[in-house]
Amino acid sequence: MARSHHHHQHVDHNPPVDQAPSPPVDSTPPATTPPETTPPADTPPADTPPATDPTPPTAAAPAFSDLGATFNDGTRALEGGLWQNVIEEGGQGTGSAGRYVNDLTTVQNGLMAEVNAGQYTGATLGHVQAILSDINTAISAANASVSGGGTFGSVAAAETALRSSHLDIINIVKTDPTLSAAATANDANGFAAAPGLLADGTTAANAPHANLAEIGAIFNDAASMIVGGVNDDNRAHITDDVNAVITDMQALITANPLLFGGLTGVHADAVVRQLELELTYINQAGVTPDAGRASNDNLLDIIDIVQGDTNLANMASQGGINGFSPFPDALNPTPRYIDNDAQTTFWANFIAQSNSLGQQANNLVGSGDDAAIATLIADLKTFEKNVTDFDAAQGGIFEARFDNELLGATSTLGAEVDAMIKGLQTGNAAMVAAAADQMHANSADVGGNNVPATGGEYNPDGLTVAEVLGTATPAPAAAAQTAAADAPATTTQTAAAGAHDAPADTQAAADAPATTTTAQAPATGAHDASADTHTAAAGPANTTTAQAAAPAAHDAPADTQTAAAPPATTTAQAPAPAAHDAALAAALATADDAPATAAADHHDHAAAPEVTHHFHHMWG
Repeated sequence: MARSHHHHQHVDHNPPVDQAPSPPVDSTPPATTPPETTPPADTPPADTPPATDPTPPTAAAPAFSDLGATFNDGTRALEGGLWQNVIEEGGQGTGSAGRYVNDLTTVQNGLMAEVNAGQYTGATLGHVQAILSDINTAISAANASVSGGGTFGSVAAAETALRSSHLDIINIVKTDPTLSAAATANDANGFAAAPGLLADGTTAANAPHANLAEIGAIFNDAASMIVGGVNDDNRAHITDDVNAVITDMQALITANPLLFGGLTGVHADAVVRQLELELTYINQAGVTPDAGRASNDNLLDIIDIVQGDTNLANMASQGGINGFSPFPDALNPTPRYIDNDAQTTFWANFIAQSNSLGQQANNLVGSGDDAAIATLIADLKTFEKNVTDFDAAQGGIFEARFDNELLGATSTLGAEVDAMIKGLQTGNAAMVAAAADQMHANSADVGGNNVPATGGEYNPDGLTVAEVLGTATPAPAAAAQTAAADAPATTTQTAAAGAHDAPADTQAAADAPATTTTAQAPATGAHDASADTHTAAAGPANTTTAQAAAPAAHDAPADTQTAAAPPATTTAQAPAPAAHDAALAAALATADDAPATAAADHHDHAAAPEVTHHFHHMWG
């Protein structure tokens, strides 16, 4: 049985009942603003109310289970480590450190109100006082963990104290019958446990790993160790755990193809790829300010993938072992990322092409049309590369939030594209259908977590940019097409995407909205541009077909469509910008848009049945 380890001393959790409890600890959190100063001598004193005035009523003490739900929010924020930035990006706030401190301050004030109301006596009162002491330590350590270590001496020491004090609170509640009952009253789940450590003496090297539950227990160990953050004291331990889970899962998948077929196989592959991505974040901790944010999103998403797939969830819970254990819920959903013009165009392209490419693959698999299949495979590879490049070029919180969906081989995108290509090459229609389902689910998920620059919503079922942006009116300036259909294609943009290693508080193509002017070239001239100069389209340049207008059925005006038509199909294929090359980045948000010729067919996902499971990222 895995259990928590505690690395600091606190007051005795079980003082004798007849022993007078120690005085309540000071509940005031570390000051973040100077205390009020004494008014000058010439300031007249405030009026004193008459002695007969009634005493203001005292607010009722909150329910312990409600305080537990707030504490749970803090637990979730700690996974991967707290983060803090000076500059806010995309409506995401400046970090999780403030959220955590606010959560624990709320719990602290609520507990003091309960103590003052005489709600606790005897041993339970002593346990509540121990919790208050731990809260003081956790608040101080949280602030120190994002400011060089403060009085703890180092970030590693601050993060260790933060993790230890937070988990100690959970253990105190769990082992006190009165507090445990109050935390779970009325089906609540207050002060819920985080994933547990491996048993004493068990490491990734000697832990059982015969099935997904046992492998998931090793993942739980990493997820527990990383609560509070990665530092030099725990980096090697966490890395060993993650590498073991990667190796063991790959072996399990290979040895049991029947267990990991279809969409379950795509999900399992995505887990492995995102664990490989986690190794990057582990190495970036302490160097990149947003590493904690990225790790938090990635690890919670991995758990969501496993728990959201019925087959994986069942395999991860067997023999009394619960692998890939979930963290408690957040109080509120993570704020949706507010996109700039270039990002709005990118997401519209990404959603449209994810749906279009999936539809094309379902139509072509097993057809025997080797040439068309080869072209589609090339299109898929180009799509993956250009999406990956755009994500990497954004940096900052954008990349921290969306790497695990977009960053090529170490993301869901890589898993779904790889499965689709394998299915096309082998004629496996079921694999292609599963990959198409996942492409749609992935694009719908990220689209639902973003807000277009003009407001509204992204349409997750759109097959053209105009359809995807149908509820975001007017379309963003970056997508506007203003020239006549017979003019040669030209593109200008004022802001190029930044390099992958740009500072975390800067975001390429975000600080200065891109302005783009694009003219549609005639369809017969679409092959004139070389592939190297046309990679703003997610499909190769020689597959781009331009059309002059969109049917009236589209909500957005025809002159605002930006999707490039795929080869030999009636559906429009939207471009995903490439951003690492400066010349390509200049064309970041432009492409030719083709109208749909059969709107009813475009929304028919019968060839790739819709799945109900999307990855619901309740970040941070």
